[in-house]
This record gives sequence, C-alpha cells and structure tokens, in this order.
Amino acid sequence: MSSYRFWRKMKVFLLSRDTFIFLFFAIISGLFWVIISLNKTYETRITIPVNYTNIPADIELNSEFPKNIVIKVKDKGTSLLTYLNKEYKPLVLDFNKFTAYGNSNEWNIPTGSAFDKEIKEIFNPSTQVTDIIPNVIIVEKASLHQKRIPVIPRAHIECARQHFLTDSIRISPSEITLYGQQELIDTIQHVYTEVVQASELTSTLEKQVQLILPENCKSNPKTVTITAPIEFYTENKQMVPVTIIGTPENLHVRAFPSEVEVTYMVAVSRYNSVIPSDFSVSINYEDILSNKSNLHSLTLERYPAHIRNPKIKPEKVECMIEVIK
Repeated sequence: MSSYRFWRKMKVFLLSRDTFIFLFFAIISGLFWVIISLNKTYETRITIPVNYTNIPADIELNSEFPKNIVIKVKDKGTSLLTYLNKEYKPLVLDFNKFTAYGNSNEWNIPTGSAFDKEIKEIFNPSTQVTDIIPNVIIVEKASLHQKRIPVIPRAHIECARQHFLTDSIRISPSEITLYGQQELIDTIQHVYTEVVQASELTSTLEKQVQLILPENCKSNPKTVTITAPIEFYTENKQMVPVTIIGTPENLHVRAFPSEVEVTYMVAVSRYNSVIPSDFSVSINYEDILSNKSNLHSLTLERYPAHIRNPKIKPEKVECMIEVIK
C-alpha cells in the first residue's frame, strides 16, 4: 500500500463520527480519573530555606547550621498541588529566643517549636504536618574573649566648589567590642572601616559602613556610621589691629597701617560668629631691627580653626620706632 493511500484512509478514520465519540468519552474518563485521584490523601515533602539572626557575638559556633528544613505534610491532592513550585520565604531562627535550650557547650533547638507559628501560616488548616527534618538543630559553641578597641575611618571625601568639611570626620560608635581567641585579640589595637569614597559633595555625608575585621573575629556592633559634616562656604573679612611683639619698655612702635584686612572662607552657619578678636596679626620687634627694608612682613598668629584660606591684606606694613620719655 502506498503512503498516499495509507494517509488517506487515516484521514477518513480520524474525521469519522465514531472516532469523535470515542475521543470525547476518553477525555471525560480522564478528567474523572484526575478528579478522583486528587481527592485522595497523599504525603509529600516541602523544602523551606532557613535564615539565622541575632547569633551571639561572644560565642564561636563550631557546627554548621542546616540551610533548609524539610517538612513532611499530608493532605488531599487538591491541597498539595498548591504547594508545588511555590517559592517560600525563609524561616527565621532568632537566637535571642532560644538561648535557654541546652547547656554551656551546646544548644538543642527543636525545629517544631522554633518555627511553629511560621509553619502554621504556610499551610492550609486541613494540611497535617507529619514530620520535620531535622527535628532538632544542634548548636555547638565555645566562649570567646572580648576587648574594647577604637575604630579608625577610611574615607576619601571630595567636596564641590566652595564646600568644605566643617569638622573632622566622625564615627558612631567610636569604639566597638571585638570578640575572638585571646591570643589573637590581644595583638589588635584598632580596626578600620571599609573605604568610603565620595566626590562633589554639597551636604553632610552620613553612611553606615562595614568594619574590616581580622580573620576569625566578630564585633558588636557589626557596622558603624561615618559622618562627614559639609557646608557651603562664603567669603568674609575682618579689620584686625597689628600687634608688635617684644617691644622694649622705653620704646613704642607704630605700624602703618595700624589695621589690616583679613579675608577668609567661612561656613554660612558660622558667618556671623567670627569677630576681629578671633584673629591676631603681629610683627616681632627683633625682625624689625634685622630687616633693612622699610616694609615688614606680617604674621597671622591666631585665627579660628573652622575658617579656610585666611589671607592678610596688605602682607607688609611700614613701622616707626618712637622713644618714650
């Protein structure tokens, strides 16, 4: 029989009325079988991830924790279908709630009581939990020594134009408690933060950063906050009298001009707080005698720590020495 004749007969068969009736009842039978099967009770396993929180810093854990727990459940097939291919939020084991389970060297935490509330929220009321694997999480531990040490920030800060740091970079807290084996932490005097890099800053930077801890050490807290106070700076000026230092009692030295202008950059928030008495501009009498020129250089002896780029104008003055009678 040729292929053509074979496919022609198959086409006639498939399009016949008897074939359609057969297929219809076959599909109906299949649906009934599925419905009956789903109404039967089955048992399956559900795998759920586990996260751990508030692990005490002053202990060293000598055992690995299970990353998942397996929950055996029993229910009708229709209910179990809803659990398949579902992403479950991790169960959270909070050590603050379970430190009483065990002795000084080991904790035994029953998973049933640890996750009872979360498990009930996951499954339908009709679903029966038959087993949890593992049923106990065993935590082997050893006490660690501790030491208070300072934290040193590492920051590369660049401000935008006319913006400056108004104070030193601060850390909160400035000290942390370091935990580890005694022979190790006895050699550690400080810890550094991660490097913070920022540029073109126009306002105060506040950022939580991780600590760079030595290997096999833990800390409390695990992070610190770095604060870099930044403000917009503007120019201001003050007229400051010139002071002659080391003048003999029988002499009087006059400077011309007797006052000079000090210009500087100051944060806007402190603009009005700077006054002339915050500055001291001087000439040493001995320098006047040794200088053969008529002009003598001025020295800015004192100025507020929070100003920037102070400059004296003019930088040199003339001096005249008078004898006091």
